[in-house]
Amino acid sequence: MRVRSAECGVRNGRRRRGECSAFRTPHSALLLWLLLAGGTGFQPVAGGAEEKPPAPDAKPGKPEASLEDRKTVVGTLIYPPRTQTRRESSATKLLTPEVREMVRKALEFVRRSQAADGGWGDKDFPQEVGVTALACLALMGDGSLPRVGPSGRQLAKGVEFLLDHVKDDGQIVARDTYKYGPMYGHVWSTLVLLQVYGNVPWRKDLRDKLARAIQIVLRFQKSDGGWRYKMMKEGESDVLVTLNVLYALRVGIAAGFAIPREVLDRGYRFIEGNGLPDGRFLYKAGGMPGSVAISGVGALAFHLQGKFDHPLLVAATKYIDFTHKRCSEEDLLEVPYFIYGTWYTSQAMYRAGDDYWHPYYRKIVATLKKAQQEDGQFFDHRGNGVYPTAVAAIVLQAPLGYMPLYQR
Repeated sequence: MRVRSAECGVRNGRRRRGECSAFRTPHSALLLWLLLAGGTGFQPVAGGAEEKPPAPDAKPGKPEASLEDRKTVVGTLIYPPRTQTRRESSATKLLTPEVREMVRKALEFVRRSQAADGGWGDKDFPQEVGVTALACLALMGDGSLPRVGPSGRQLAKGVEFLLDHVKDDGQIVARDTYKYGPMYGHVWSTLVLLQVYGNVPWRKDLRDKLARAIQIVLRFQKSDGGWRYKMMKEGESDVLVTLNVLYALRVGIAAGFAIPREVLDRGYRFIEGNGLPDGRFLYKAGGMPGSVAISGVGALAFHLQGKFDHPLLVAATKYIDFTHKRCSEEDLLEVPYFIYGTWYTSQAMYRAGDDYWHPYYRKIVATLKKAQQEDGQFFDHRGNGVYPTAVAAIVLQAPLGYMPLYQR
């Protein structure tokens, strides 16, 4: 699922120094993620709507609010308070009754769309692990775990489907692999299995299968430092697949798997090498600049490294912010793979702090409201309805704070 060049898109940002959303939760997989995020500084990129894109090297600051000035939620919205576990929460402000209804309809559609074998498919991918993985992530967004929570039964079946499609060499593939190659589906499936690691004790083979899934990714890193659709070392890489791989590998480190530091460094250097001073990023080396979603990919790469003052991150943040604000909801929906693109821009924008996240989220809600069908689903420009609905549900549930994808 490639994101093509387009003018309109969404935005992104950076972290506030000294803040972390490490609130306690009984989800052991989430605790692993929080260990990964803990201790990193976060400083917001100041910004706002402007008549023209601001200079890429401008780095305005903003004084940090005191703890007394912050609205905090202890624990989560469901579990009881616990001492000394605070996080700045935007859930009460953003999760309006309208948003909750959109989420309810989307999740009901995802649950109804599950096949008898536990997997999910779509118009272009009747049986595909990537669609299944995105559906599982959407179901985890409401706090569900396998056999636990409102979507626990469907999630458990989805995880079983993924585990049953791990091949001897470590590839996670089903019958209808993405026509360009299996890497997208493989990496998303690996991410899901890492996030439920520790929560499926009845599957004693999980660690072994995860180890093989990670090893095959390491084996096929290309000479330029990135990855692409196919499981092969030859050829060129692209920043989208590379970012997804790096994301999964970082979760693997948090889960206790050994990942050579040089593998990560080479991947980050590949993405950084495709950045432009104006905040745009090339989809591939030597190619044309990508959409704002590709700038979101580039910004996320710097967030994952903790390089919050990098000039390319500052420029990408301002470029995405400006482009997003000047587009109408109708403009955004005309962008090919717009909903899929929010997978990247929403994560980056969440990391920017509430000054960026709140207006971004509200505009995404208004845009998605115009796109949601009566039965709860969303479509991409090719007529696929399951994976776009899953991605939309992931983004809409971000304020709940259950998903490790959204951290500060």
